[in-house]
Amino acid sequence: MDDFQQQINEWSDWQGLQLNAGAFEPVIQKIYASENEPYKTPEPVADKLAARFTVGPTQIAIFPPSEVIPQTRAYYQAERFGLTRMARLSLGAPRLLHAGFIFDKYQFYYVIYQPLQGLTLTEFCATAKPLAKSTLGRQIGTMLTRLNTEVPAFGPTAAQSTEWDTLGPDFVAERTAWLQVHTVTPNQFVHGNLVGGNLIVTSGELGLQRFSAAHQAAKQTELVPLILQAFNDDTDLLAGFKETYQTDDLEKDLLLGLLLRVDGPQQIQALHPGAPVTLAAVQQVIAQRLS
Repeated sequence: MDDFQQQINEWSDWQGLQLNAGAFEPVIQKIYASENEPYKTPEPVADKLAARFTVGPTQIAIFPPSEVIPQTRAYYQAERFGLTRMARLSLGAPRLLHAGFIFDKYQFYYVIYQPLQGLTLTEFCATAKPLAKSTLGRQIGTMLTRLNTEVPAFGPTAAQSTEWDTLGPDFVAERTAWLQVHTVTPNQFVHGNLVGGNLIVTSGELGLQRFSAAHQAAKQTELVPLILQAFNDDTDLLAGFKETYQTDDLEKDLLLGLLLRVDGPQQIQALHPGAPVTLAAVQQVIAQRLS
């Protein structure tokens, strides 16, 4: 008899189960027994993709079955590769303990790790003083300079947006021309989702978590969620970041990131609401955000 009793026919079924500790508890118990890890009652942790649970001092990420996410093995590999890479570079991240899969009603890939203990970047900046924030910005710049380098193929293939035409044919033409003369390195490691909740401040140190969105791409794409969402217009964070992040032109890099990301059209519309959207107008807004 299967330990997992729920039916998963489509993505919405999985979403309805992600925080259901009771549904996953028999499977988690079996996994922890097989890995010789002490078991405690799992407590759900919100995540966009995986079903994550705190189990005593550890956490487990269980990835959706291939029946609803054909690329699920690639997302599992991205999480495992990201944690391994961070450890190899001696950068702050959860400590990988076990990774594998279990055959039950569905085949579930899983990763068990020791999570970071601390505040998210968003929580930290709500009360931190300017010097502490600028110091953290410098740490982020140093970390990304080391992290966003070339790597062998791993994880999911970076998706391409099909929605650029929503910004109008003139912008599409401008984007195409710009990218033709500004080359990038497409096989660099990017975390993929550097929002405030995925940067963790622990005892004055910096760490990253949640690597299932990691993939090969141009490092410029990493700047978009970091600067536009995670930094949230905090001038102290940005000033510190500029001191240590290695680039010849941060404004150009941020524009390249916007033009290359799968959510580029949505990011640009949020950055520059209203029509018409032109490359010059976007550049002007970027210059203002980075000033």
